[in-house]
Amino acid sequence: MARVFTEGAEFNDTIFWSVINYSLVVITSPVRSGTYAYKGASGGGGGQNAAGTKVLDVALSEFYLKFAWNMSNITSVFRFPNWYKGSTELGSVRLNASTGKIEIYTGTATLVATGTTPLNPDQYYVIEVHVKIADAGGTIDVKVDGISNASFSGDTKPGADTNVDKLYWSGAVSGGIWYLDDLALNDVSGGVDDSWCGGGKVILLQPNGNGDANDFDGSDGNQVDNYLLVDELPHNSDTDYIESTTLDERDLYALENTGLVAGSTDIKRVWGEARAKDTGASGQLIAFVVKTGGTEYASADVALPGSYSRVIGADWLVNPNTSAAWTPSELDAAQSGPKVRS
Repeated sequence: MARVFTEGAEFNDTIFWSVINYSLVVITSPVRSGTYAYKGASGGGGGQNAAGTKVLDVALSEFYLKFAWNMSNITSVFRFPNWYKGSTELGSVRLNASTGKIEIYTGTATLVATGTTPLNPDQYYVIEVHVKIADAGGTIDVKVDGISNASFSGDTKPGADTNVDKLYWSGAVSGGIWYLDDLALNDVSGGVDDSWCGGGKVILLQPNGNGDANDFDGSDGNQVDNYLLVDELPHNSDTDYIESTTLDERDLYALENTGLVAGSTDIKRVWGEARAKDTGASGQLIAFVVKTGGTEYASADVALPGSYSRVIGADWLVNPNTSAAWTPSELDAAQSGPKVRS
């Protein structure tokens, strides 16, 4: 694993989040990229504050986090984010309500560094955070739009915990509104995606036509125009769906065009994603297929959960047909869809 997650709210749901407190919702404005972003709003009058928790699939002692952040005003401290091991807070990046500056904390309350430049309301910033949990050799670095803003080196391990398994974003208790888009998290395990994530944007290419394979059975009782059964945002549960239990059956769909211009944008990764479930005992497998250059390529197998969840295939960092970076025209011509594996 190197890229732990990439998320842009583009499925118009909150399934990405492990726990949601109060009014964390999906919105269409303001967004940094694509069509959707997340919004957190306070309860007002000292009520609850919106917060989102992401439990990690694997605990990390070092990571690089990126997200796009926007706020309508600053009435009290924003935390973006805190990092935890279980219920123990190991540290946080915060935004001071009075100064508008980023602050770095270790533990729950020890201020160890203050940023150089205030953040203004009503604009998106790309916030990048590097955290290494250690005693004397720990590090917490924060970049804003690619420029170093705050940094601390020293003891980032306030107790016995040596790694992090949860990230927690929260806003002001009264009057604060914040927006979150284009999240990514890297660990340091591999030769790629093991450092700063950069300013990447997430867009979704929805199915908009039939591809070259139509094996799955549709909820409408046939195998015709199945793309119309998998294009709702958000998904509509068991109202429309496709299904199959036959090994290696697959559906392929034509996709929306990227709208990207060759030479003006680097396509860093492509992946298949769906809202899916196993209708039997959870744990059955699917793969995501991309057809490019006339050849089909399947991701690694992915286990299906017992209820509708976020199911994602491995990233294609390059076009598997050319072993070179994706071009907009290649992606515009590609087909994609699911394949039954067991």
